[in-house]
Amino acid sequence: MGRPRNFDRDAALEKAMLLFWERGYEQTSVSDLTRELGIAAPSLYAAFGSKRDLFDEAVARYEANPKSVTTAGSTGTTQREVLRAMFDRAAEEYPSREHPRGCLVNTAPELGRNRAQNRAITADQLREVTDGSDSTIDPETLADFVQALLVGLSSYARDGADETQLRRVAELALRVTR
Repeated sequence: MGRPRNFDRDAALEKAMLLFWERGYEQTSVSDLTRELGIAAPSLYAAFGSKRDLFDEAVARYEANPKSVTTAGSTGTTQREVLRAMFDRAAEEYPSREHPRGCLVNTAPELGRNRAQNRAITADQLREVTDGSDSTIDPETLADFVQALLVGLSSYARDGADETQLRRVAELALRVTR
């Protein structure tokens, strides 16, 4: 029988998520993690498995956040409302000082599958809503556009853009998609 953990696993997972978000998977070493979490490597492995397992769990935690940009789109009843909700959330969350800038999923090269899944969710949301406009943009192409813009907004925020700058870009995108 192993010794009981002497650390809060949930708090450690939160710290690991923030570290991966700030530095990325490749740039975060096991020693960075043990130092940040305040635990020894054997405890890290016992609690989370491998560094990759910890990263995957941290990403799942990140994506489960109710403030998710993709989740924000589910509140819209038209294509325009879906886009506005997603862009508003991105403009608010990406430059926030409460966490690392940008979006963990949209900046981590290892998370292409997650980005594709979020793009597919957005396409589904856009297909489900009725749009009062004569939009000639099909939901798949619009979801591609949204994904490309969100990746760009994330990078722009990581480079120092503030909420006002992100909102200006988002407003232009909304005008383009009319």
